[in-house]
Amino acid sequence: MAGVTPVWREVGAFTAPHPSETRFRRVLRDVGSKRPVKAANVSHMLDDDEAVALLRATTLLKELDEEDLRRLAARAVTRRYRRGQVVFTEGEPADTLLVVAQGRLKVLTKADDGRDHVLNIHGPRETIGELNIVEPGTRSASVEALEPSTALVLDRTAVWELVKERPAVAEQLIRALVAHVRRLTGANADLVFLDLPRRVAKLLLMRTREAGRPVIELGLTQTEIASLLGGSRQSVNQALREFERRTWILSEGQTITILQLERLRRFAGD
Repeated sequence: MAGVTPVWREVGAFTAPHPSETRFRRVLRDVGSKRPVKAANVSHMLDDDEAVALLRATTLLKELDEEDLRRLAARAVTRRYRRGQVVFTEGEPADTLLVVAQGRLKVLTKADDGRDHVLNIHGPRETIGELNIVEPGTRSASVEALEPSTALVLDRTAVWELVKERPAVAEQLIRALVAHVRRLTGANADLVFLDLPRRVAKLLLMRTREAGRPVIELGLTQTEIASLLGGSRQSVNQALREFERRTWILSEGQTITILQLERLRRFAGD
């Protein structure tokens, strides 16, 4: 794809009607802000300006100047995924970096009995595949779409060139990898030392910090929460009901209102 005029190619599994230009640019403004971005009902092929705005909004690439961002955009493609569609599979060659534009993608591994263990969930502005920028090899986990999603796919070589040329990008990459290791270490420790209700409480507290307010949209079913935390749907349901009984939270579908933050923190040991 290098050396061609910056024209976007759409590599998707389904065709959807285009939303209006105004509507999608509003979504891109939300991508660049701290407001949560709700997935659109249809996917959209990003043009150059939209792609540059998305890349600039990522933690990994935010330090790049306009020229470098457009250089990356010229070598990227837009891909669209149906709910449940496999983005890539564990063991496949790892030669790309994904930037989520719309929707949510889950990173998972499969147990021998076929059950999924969700490692992480990524939404707009987040990147997937930083480890393979440094060390090309095979995917260490699979990725699937939780809902209709759109992502930019960047060639590893293009990103690695900028990492070598731009110390600021290299620093952000190191920070991303350190955060990844810390998150996995913390998750493993929680599995060993915390029971499921406390892991549910820690998830609610983490989402509250990310949202910056007591009302949070989990965006996950109880089955998906169970897969993320290493438990059963029934146990997750029981934990949430118990939190409600104690008036720590108010649960309305996937919307959770934290009523007693300090009690929830003490319970989780946070």
